[in-house]
Formats: sequence, structure tokens, C-alpha cells
Amino acid sequence: MKNLVYILVLVFSGTIMAQEKPSEVKEEVEVKTIKYKDSDSTTESKVKVITRETSNVKLEGADAEKVNQDRVSTTKKVEKMIMVDDDADPAYDFLTKETFYISEDKNYKFTPNKKGFDIAFNNNTNQFVKTGNAWESSTNGHYIVSGENKNGIGYFDSEGNFIVEYYDYNLKDIMKIKYNKAVSSLK
Repeated sequence: MKNLVYILVLVFSGTIMAQEKPSEVKEEVEVKTIKYKDSDSTTESKVKVITRETSNVKLEGADAEKVNQDRVSTTKKVEKMIMVDDDADPAYDFLTKETFYISEDKNYKFTPNKKGFDIAFNNNTNQFVKTGNAWESSTNGHYIVSGENKNGIGYFDSEGNFIVEYYDYNLKDIMKIKYNKAVSSLK
């Protein structure tokens, strides 16, 4: 009887854990060794770049009853961490982490700074142009956002999306911009 209870608990907890949203994660690690020579000695440094791409898996709604379903293209979130090892300890020292939000036609990059992060937009020439800043406010989890287009208050929701609320003077109403694990889309 005791074993039966354990089996039921295991099956029930496994079913609950399986209800998460499916996602696809690709990770690439690249390590480069750089040697430079001073007057008497040769010094070696290592640079590690970890690129992680995450996207949700969504299937075509019309194929719900089929065995082989078509995938719907979804937005991607790409994180790039750069670390260096140039001292005596065996661990890498963290330098920076950039987060890219990618969608069908627009790309944004969030780069951390000392007080928050910078927001940059890809101008379709594979160069990111800084369009705004987000500073940590005294309210935990909220940021003061100042940009070329909108100024307001920003926060991350439970799914990792960044939302900016601002006042639209033309509409005389509070509006939201949502950066979906990918890109800016007005909501």
C-alpha cells in the first residue's frame, strides 16, 4: 500500500511538471586564447563567449488533431555573455551580458550598464543604434525609461517580457509598449 501511494505521488507530480510551455534552447560556447608577448615573457588570456538562443515552440492551430504538426515561427531571445580569464585563478571573470530581442522585422538589444541598461535598435545595417536608457528606480523591479520615442516606467513581467508604460499626449491616455522576448509591439 505504501508503494502504491509513492507511485501515485510520483505520477501526479510528473504530470504537473509537464505542463510548462515548451521551448527550444540552443547554446554555443566559443573559447579563444590570446597570447601577447612582453619584453621577457609571454602572457596568455582566454575569452569565452556563450551565446544562448531561446524561443517558444508553437504549433499550427489547424493541425491540432494531426500527428505531424507544422510549427509557427515565434520570436527569439538571444543572450550573449562575454567572460575573460587573464589572472591566476582557474575561473573566468564575467565582463558583460547583452540580450537581443528578435522578431520578424525588428531587432533590439538590451545592454547592462552601472544603473540599469541601454536599449539599442538595429537599423537594418547590422549596426545597433542606441535609442534609450532604463535606470533602476527605488521601486523594486521597476525602471525609469527615457528614449527617442517614449519616456515612461518599465518592468519585466513573469514571462521575461519588458513592458514600458507611458503617457501619450495626443491620445491623452496611458499606453504600453511590450518587448516580447523579441521585439517591440504596441499593445
